[in-house]
Amino acid sequence: MKSFTLIRQPGLPPLKNRTLLAFCLTAGILSLLLTGCHRFQIPAIDPTGNRIFASGQSTSILSPQSSQRSGGLLSRLHQGKSNQPSFDQAFQPAPLSSNPFSSAPLPAGPSPVPSATTPLLGGLQPTQPAFQHPPDPQPCDQKGHFQHAGFQRSKHLIPKPTGAKTAGQKGELLMSPSKIIAPVGSEVVVLAGICGSDGYFVKNQPLEWMLSNDSVGQIIEVGGMQHAAFNKIVPPTAEKRSGQYAKGRTGLKNVVLTRGTPTPCDDIELREGQTYISVMSASSGTSYITGYAPQAEGWDRRIASTIIHWVDGVWAIPVPSTATVGTVQPLTTLVSQTSGAGGIEGWKVRYAIVGGAAAEFVPTASQTAEAVTGKDGQATVQIRQQAGNLDPGATQIRVDVIRPQLFGQPELVVESGITTVTWSAPALTIRAIGPRTAGVDESFNYRIEVSNPGDQVARDVMVRTKDLDDALEYISATPKPTEFGKQLEWQLGEVQPGAPPKIVDVQFKTSKRGNVGLCFEVVSATERLATEACTQTEIRLPCIGFTIDGPNFARVNDSLTFRMNIQNQCDEPLNNLRLRFRHDEGLLHPGFSNPETFQLERLQINDSTSLPITLLAQSTGLRCFDVEVTADGGHSATARWCVEVGEQALEQIRDQIGLEVVGGSEMTVGETSLVTIRVTNRGNVALDGVLLTNRFAASIVAVDMTQGLQFSWAPDEREGNEQLFVSIGRLQAAETREIVIRYQGLNVDAAARNEFAITSTLGAAASDRITMRVNPVGRDQIPDDRGIGIPQDRPRDQPPGQNPDPLSVSVRSDQNGIQLQNSVNPDPTLPRQAVVEMVIKNNSDQPLRFVDITLEMTPSLRLLEFDYGTTNLEITNRNEDFTQFYIRRVNELRPGEELRFMGRVVGVQPTDNAAFSVRASSLDAPAVRQGTPLRIFP
Repeated sequence: MKSFTLIRQPGLPPLKNRTLLAFCLTAGILSLLLTGCHRFQIPAIDPTGNRIFASGQSTSILSPQSSQRSGGLLSRLHQGKSNQPSFDQAFQPAPLSSNPFSSAPLPAGPSPVPSATTPLLGGLQPTQPAFQHPPDPQPCDQKGHFQHAGFQRSKHLIPKPTGAKTAGQKGELLMSPSKIIAPVGSEVVVLAGICGSDGYFVKNQPLEWMLSNDSVGQIIEVGGMQHAAFNKIVPPTAEKRSGQYAKGRTGLKNVVLTRGTPTPCDDIELREGQTYISVMSASSGTSYITGYAPQAEGWDRRIASTIIHWVDGVWAIPVPSTATVGTVQPLTTLVSQTSGAGGIEGWKVRYAIVGGAAAEFVPTASQTAEAVTGKDGQATVQIRQQAGNLDPGATQIRVDVIRPQLFGQPELVVESGITTVTWSAPALTIRAIGPRTAGVDESFNYRIEVSNPGDQVARDVMVRTKDLDDALEYISATPKPTEFGKQLEWQLGEVQPGAPPKIVDVQFKTSKRGNVGLCFEVVSATERLATEACTQTEIRLPCIGFTIDGPNFARVNDSLTFRMNIQNQCDEPLNNLRLRFRHDEGLLHPGFSNPETFQLERLQINDSTSLPITLLAQSTGLRCFDVEVTADGGHSATARWCVEVGEQALEQIRDQIGLEVVGGSEMTVGETSLVTIRVTNRGNVALDGVLLTNRFAASIVAVDMTQGLQFSWAPDEREGNEQLFVSIGRLQAAETREIVIRYQGLNVDAAARNEFAITSTLGAAASDRITMRVNPVGRDQIPDDRGIGIPQDRPRDQPPGQNPDPLSVSVRSDQNGIQLQNSVNPDPTLPRQAVVEMVIKNNSDQPLRFVDITLEMTPSLRLLEFDYGTTNLEITNRNEDFTQFYIRRVNELRPGEELRFMGRVVGVQPTDNAAFSVRASSLDAPAVRQGTPLRIFP
C-alpha cells in the first residue's frame, strides 16, 4: 500500500469539499483496520473425491475429478464468517508417514489406512494421493490482539509522523505451501500474505505473482480486495495480465471462497490480510511460482516461492486384508492414468514390513520387496508368515509409490502409506463337565462342549477319549460314537467361528471306589489343531446301603412280602436310623397308617439288618411304594418298587404280547428297503419296560426309523455286526404300536437274516424273523477307483435329447479340478473347493412315490456343506468314512417336479479319478444314477 501525506496547498477544494474528502478518507482508513494475522494454512485435500478440500487442515493437493466438476472456478466469494462444519465432522484424513521434501526418518509404527469408498479391481480402492504436508510457515499471530476502548487495534502502512517504519513495511511475505505434489488437471491454490513485525497480516497490500518461463501450467485466477463498500470508492486493482503474471491485493477481512456446491465442506477460508492465486497444468512437470510484495522494504523478506510437481497418475495402495494362517497373500498397488484410460507402466512400488506379526516377502524371505507396475498399472508382491510363527495376528506394511525419472526430474515418492494383513485362523476349545461325586454302580454323565473362538471355520473336527480309566464302563452317548477298543470317537465335522458349542453327552458307570477320570481331546487334522480337557469324579459308596427284595407281579387279593435290606457301609456307626414307607392306593399295609415310619437306634460298622413288610394287593394296575432311609449326619438312601397287579396268572401274562413283521422287499446294493414291526398287547394288563431287539446280517444295516423313539446299539458277535435296541416303554392293554425301520443293502446277499424280539419286565415275550435279498448293482456304470459308478451320458441305443426314464438325475460341478485342501505348496490359480449341483426330476405324467436319494463320493473327496434349497429334507451319514449320505425319503414327487440340491466338496487326497455321484430310486420307477468326475491336484 502506498503512503499518503496530507499537505495544505493552493488550489484545494472548498471547505465543504475538503470535509467530504476527509470523511471519505476517514471511512477508507476505518475500513482498513486490521484484526491481526493468523497462522498460514492451506486447506487439506479431501481423499473421498466428493470435494477438493477438507476444512481445517493444511495440505497441498486438489482432486482432478473435483476440479472438473467445479469447472476450475474459485472466484465465488462469501462475505462473513465461515459456516463450514468442523474438520472432525467433515472428514478424517489419512495420516501420513513420511514427507518427500523432508529428510526426517519414517516412523516405525503403523498408521491406519482410510476405508475404501469405491471398489476398484477386486479390492483396490481409488484414494486420492496422500500428498505430504509442507512445513508450516512461521506463525503470524504470536503477539496477540490489542484492545482499546472496546475496539481492536488496527495495523496499516501509513508512515508514522516520526518517520519510523511501520510493522507492515518491516514485514515478511509468506506463501503456503512451499512445495507440493498435484495430479495433472487439478487446480492448486497458493495463499500469501505479508506478516508484519507486530504479528499481524497486513491488509490492502499489493502482491505480484510470476510463473517462470521453464514452468508448466498457467495462472488461472488471482485474488484481490473483496470489500463491497470500499470498492465503490477505490476499484480493486487485482488483475491477471497473462498466464505467467498477475497482480493482486491482500484482503480487508475474513472471506470464504465457495465452489458453488451445496455443501460448505469444500470452501476455503481466507484470513484478513491474505490473498491467493490458483494454478493448473494439463501436463506433468514442475511449476515455479514467485510472489513479490513491492511495499515490503526488506529485500530478503519481500519475495517467497512455491514449487508444484505435477504428476499424471492416480494410485491406490492395497487395502487392509485378511489371510488364513499358513497361506501366501498378494499385495497389489494400482497406478492408473488421471483420465482413467488405463494403467501406467514403469512406476516403482516399494513394500517394507514395519511391525506387527512376523512375516516375510516371498520368494526372497526378506523384509522389503520392490515391484514395478506393468501395462495394467499393477505392482504385486506376495507376503507370508515366517515358518514357526504361524499364529493369528496382524502385520503392518509400508507402501511407497515412486514416480520414475521424468523430463530430467529425479525419482519422486508421491505416496507413502500403511496397510495391514491380518492373519486369521480357526481355534478350538473344549470343556468337560461332569459330577464331582457319584455312587458305586450308578450311572453318571459327562457333557463335552466344543467351540471355535477363532475367525475361520474349523474343519474335520473330532472328539475322542484319552487316558480312560479302566474302571469306567461306557453305557451310552449322544451322538453315537465310533468305538476302537475302549476309546470313543465322535466326528463333529465343521465348527463355525462364534457359533454355539457342539455338544457330546456320554454316560459311564463304575464299581470302583475312589477317584476315576479321563480326558477328552478335540483335534482337527486339517487345521492342525489339538487341545484337551480332563475331568475327575469321586466314586463313593453311600453310607447307607439299601435294597428291596420282593415280587414284581401279583393277582388281586394276593399277599405280598417285601424285605427292606439296610447295611452300614460307612467307617463309623449309623445312629438314629429312620425308615419312612409310603404306598399307592390299591395296596394295603394291614395295621399301619400311610405313610408309616420305622426306627432303628444304631447300626454298627459293616453291620446289616432286614425289615419285612407285607402288603395286600386290592386292585389291578401298576402299584408302587417308596421308601426313604435316613440317619444322623445327613446320610440317606431311597428306593422305589412297583408291582403289576392283574387278574391273570403270570403264565398268561408271558403270552399276551404279539409281534408282526412285514416288508423287506428286494433291494440293490446301496438302495434301501422299509420294514414295519407291529407290537400288540393282547391282554387286559398294561406291560411295562417293553423293549424291541433287532439283530441283522452284516450285509444290511439299519439307517433310519420312526422318530421319537429311544434307541441304542451294542456289538453283535454272532452276526459280526451291531444289534439295535428300541425302547417302547409302557404298552397299555389292547394297544398296538407300529415301528418302521429302513435298511440299506451293503453287500450282495440272497438271504440276509433280520430277527426281531420283544420283551417286557413281567416276562412277556415274542419273536419273529424275515429274510431280505440284496442284489448286485447293474451294468450301466463305469467303475472308478473304488467301485463307485459314474454312469455314461446315455445308453448307446438312446438317441440324443430323449430321456425315457420317468426318474432322472443330473449332476454337474463348477470345476473340473481342485487343489488339495491342505496343500503344502498352494497354487493361487487353482480353486480349493468345488460346488456340485444335483437335480432329481419326475419326467413322467404320473406322481412317483417314495423317492430315495443317495449321495456317494470317493474317499478322496469330503462333503463340507449341503444346501437343501427350498425343501425341508434331512441328510444322514451312512458310513464311517463319510463317503455315503442318505437324504430323507420324499413321499411323492409330482409330474414335472424337480428337487435341486447344492453340495460343496474339497479334496483330501490327490488323485485323477475322484468322483461324486447321486442315485435316486422310487417305488414307481427304476433306480438311476449319474456322477461327475473331479481331479484333485497335490
